[in-house]
Amino acid sequence: MRDITEMAVFVTIVRHGSLSAAGRELGLATSVISDRLARLERRMGTRLLVRTTRRHALTAAGQLYYHEACAIVEATARMEARTRAMATTPAGELRVTAPIPFGRWWLTPFMTQFAHRHPDIRISLTLEDRVADIVGEGFDIAIRATPALDTMLTGRRIMETRRVIVGSPAYLARKGVPTHPSELENHDCLSHGPTPHLHTQWRLGRGAQVRTERVRARLASTDSEMPVHWALAGLGLVQKSLWEVEGYVAGGLLQPVMEEWEPEPISFFAIHPVSTAHSCKIALFIDELARHPAPTVAARVPHPA
Repeated sequence: MRDITEMAVFVTIVRHGSLSAAGRELGLATSVISDRLARLERRMGTRLLVRTTRRHALTAAGQLYYHEACAIVEATARMEARTRAMATTPAGELRVTAPIPFGRWWLTPFMTQFAHRHPDIRISLTLEDRVADIVGEGFDIAIRATPALDTMLTGRRIMETRRVIVGSPAYLARKGVPTHPSELENHDCLSHGPTPHLHTQWRLGRGAQVRTERVRARLASTDSEMPVHWALAGLGLVQKSLWEVEGYVAGGLLQPVMEEWEPEPISFFAIHPVSTAHSCKIALFIDELARHPAPTVAARVPHPA
């Protein structure tokens, strides 16, 4: 496609009546204006303007070209103005994907407030526990959890959270309370992941006391909330972020175990394929989410088991 600079110069000449006036309007020397007009006419293969005693007049070809060129130049100006506004004004659609528990307990209260503060931003939220293809599926932001020591991810850390191992009082009364990772082989464990495996690994402890234990899962699911429901039903032990189960712990429905071997913390990151320097709506969303306080236990209404 041809550069529309010559077209824009031609429209300015016609609107201002002369090459010199067009030059003053565009901040260009008259010789530059004349050269661009000549290049345009050579490309068109015909004269577009004829000089009269006082001003330039349009030829028949020039009248046709001017009519069409005005629409193109004006449409281009509007497009560029909208594009510049997008880079500086938070507006438009924002597609976000996040794990189900994080979305329900963290994003839901945050997005309610965010939507009130920024009515020009439309948000499409996808909650699922699988790892989405951010670029391939067209997401602007993905919230992902990873162990705190993992340095392979890019993006901004939103928060770090403790993890605990919990079981119901009924289960612990029946199977006993484990105090060391080696005792997990005698327990039923509950797991989740993109692919549900009945054998999984739990990384337990901190610092020099870190130990990776292979555990046998009695039940496994792709839904990260299902193991909590199973734990409440007395079916085994589950390893979860504290904020996912602290309401049940506070109510006595679940009990932490092996607290001296507390699992490594989990960090949540906001991953985005576009530089936040080039998208103010992405930058705004992530900045405000990073500052948003965690919901209190009282603010959460656990789903019934």
